[in-house]
Amino acid sequence: MEPIMVDAKSNEKLSVSEGNSEEMPAVECDQVLEYPTEKLAHNNNSTKLHRTFKARHIQMIGLGGCIGSGIFLSTGKALYYGNWTAMFIAWIVVCTMSTATMQVMSEACVIFPTSGAFIDHAARFVDPALGFAVGFCEWLGWTTTMAAEGAVFRTILSFWTEEVPTAACMTIYLVVIFSIHLLPNRVFAEFEFVTAAIKVVMMVIIIIVCIAILCGAGPTGSTNWGVNFTELPAFPNGFKGVAQAFLLASWSAGGLEFIGISNGEAKMPRWNLPRAVTNLVIRIFIFYMSSITFITLLVPYNDPRLFGAFSGEISASPFVIAMQDAGIKGLPSMINAITMLGLCAIGSEGVYLASRMSTAMARMGLFPQILGRVDKQGRPYVSICASAVLAITFTYINIANTGAVIFTWFSAISSTMSFITYIVICITNWRMRKAFKLQNDNPLALQYAYKNKFYPMSSVFLFVTSIFILCSTFYVSLFPIGKPTTAANFFETFICVPLFVVLYIGYKIIYKTKIVDLRTVDIQRGRRPLSAEDIAFLDAYYAKPWYKRALTYITF
Repeated sequence: MEPIMVDAKSNEKLSVSEGNSEEMPAVECDQVLEYPTEKLAHNNNSTKLHRTFKARHIQMIGLGGCIGSGIFLSTGKALYYGNWTAMFIAWIVVCTMSTATMQVMSEACVIFPTSGAFIDHAARFVDPALGFAVGFCEWLGWTTTMAAEGAVFRTILSFWTEEVPTAACMTIYLVVIFSIHLLPNRVFAEFEFVTAAIKVVMMVIIIIVCIAILCGAGPTGSTNWGVNFTELPAFPNGFKGVAQAFLLASWSAGGLEFIGISNGEAKMPRWNLPRAVTNLVIRIFIFYMSSITFITLLVPYNDPRLFGAFSGEISASPFVIAMQDAGIKGLPSMINAITMLGLCAIGSEGVYLASRMSTAMARMGLFPQILGRVDKQGRPYVSICASAVLAITFTYINIANTGAVIFTWFSAISSTMSFITYIVICITNWRMRKAFKLQNDNPLALQYAYKNKFYPMSSVFLFVTSIFILCSTFYVSLFPIGKPTTAANFFETFICVPLFVVLYIGYKIIYKTKIVDLRTVDIQRGRRPLSAEDIAFLDAYYAKPWYKRALTYITF
């Protein structure tokens, strides 16, 4: 059935049988967004990605996808640097920014649901050079994230034994994450769903245990209750501690723009993405903020064991320290096991995102065209192979000291890239809305359109705070805590910003791109209006009582 558009003012009901987004057949996902500066030559080896992700996949990935080494180890580093004050400031700001990002980005991702997501939108509504710069940095950042999780895998395993060689540990990790992507895309979605569900259950258990420890549970009970608040300085490293905590918070609570990428393969973007946004808010305020509260109550910031978090030791996790102090056994091993599972899940996400980004950019003419090839099962096999080569290289160079230094520089890209991406998303959203107005064609006014509830305040907040955090990062990179001011220490955390600027200016000079004219920009290509089945399904959903609609967020 052909897609149709329905006017928001119309009260006409469609006589279509009630559908279910979970039962909609897999359809092909058109990723091609051509721009005046490039053309894509299609051939018999180029097909399309498939929309095989169900609502429960997108929701659960949004709810538990990023629970991993970030929340278990980054929190320990942040506590060590800035005590409870820096942690609360950093996580509240970054979590609010993540929520605002999803609100702002979702408008474009629902209207133009491609696997390029914000990369496509930046090139379409702002400048192809901007799309290239943000896409290249995100692609490289996720590629190095794969390798970073592999490097931590060996350290996490040492919680039980140190007999397994480092190279063998890394090989096991790489085999697991790439084997998943040799299978149909549905396998990846199910793997992420199951691992995310396990991580969510684990977080619930940890929160309950922390509450019990505060109430005196455990053979020895907690002896550090509230020390951070009453006996230790609030800002042990001044503003530097807060600035450092911003980066660490982004490692565990940021990077949620990947949901926009996965939405490009969702069966029903208008249904899936908004629900993932709602679940994101739940995850942030239940899991992250609860965890931060308990960590700061149970573990002093000057506990020497926290320093082990800098080398990736799971025993340095504030949760593990709190349980050990209370004499609770068994749960630290569970945390370690789930953390290893989380590393594999995030590594698998890295393969997925890097391959989809490079595929989308190839089809936009921003990367070599060969990377845009997709097999009959909807797998971008060339991009997956390219990501595998880079990830394997980055992972194994960590074994050598010199290689580890090189890798540290590359992996620093992911530290600040989220904030650059947030700025790009805001600019893109403003220009997209202006294009709709100039061309008198506003899909946001149509029935069941997804609209940012807090526009324009959410995008203004996101834009301003992103610039503020980048400036804070520049300051702490120039004057790092406990380190001298050197070029190596500076670029260890700030290399992404100059790289982004060089890529943007370089691409613009070489290809002579111009800022897109919003009066003539194509706002039809890649657009996915609601079909009759979509509208019938949404009619049935919104006709239900509020409590039945609420139940759909926790049933799959």
